[in-house]
Amino acid sequence: MTTPEEEYERLRRNWPDLFDNPPGAWSVILDEFPAEGGPYGICYRDQYLILLRDPVRFPDGRIGAYLRAVQANRQAGAAVLATCDGRAVLMRHFRHATREWHWEIPRGSPEPGETPEQTARRELEEEIGVPARSIEFLGDFYADTGVVGSKAGLFWADVAHPRDSHPEEGIDRIELFSPQQLDLMLDRGEITDSFTMAALLHARRRGLAPFSF
Repeated sequence: MTTPEEEYERLRRNWPDLFDNPPGAWSVILDEFPAEGGPYGICYRDQYLILLRDPVRFPDGRIGAYLRAVQANRQAGAAVLATCDGRAVLMRHFRHATREWHWEIPRGSPEPGETPEQTARRELEEEIGVPARSIEFLGDFYADTGVVGSKAGLFWADVAHPRDSHPEEGIDRIELFSPQQLDLMLDRGEITDSFTMAALLHARRRGLAPFSF
């Protein structure tokens, strides 16, 4: 059985760019595990997520650990803003982490070997029951740069009317919203999901339907 430190070193060899120290880095990842400030290494790992405690040197010279999470396959998957008949498709999804219901766009983690677009297409069909008639890449996105070290792809898609929701996956409603309704929801704090807000911003900036007014 390997130790957390040995697993960490294996990850460093396989994904060296995750351990880069660019010029001016505020926290510098150390090449070796120091005696103080530990434990270091991989704290947790499953098929989706890896939790690391990096050995770092802070600007004031202190040595300690910095916690971060990366997806087990490097990609945080994809999220897709689907539109139908001039309205955006949102799902009301219960999230364990927040213990709340959130209005969200479809998203999910990649299957082995999938590209972000393939993930977006699959998740779209799985979660709202219809395929993308057309799809466009909006940009890459980090959901939380303070903790999460993997990026996701954002997409826009045109779809037919969505089908049933999926209570077994925590999705109890799928509804269509006009741009004006989305603005009101944002003003009232009813849309708080970062993937959804980022996709809406990209779509507006590009003038994609139905945001081309």
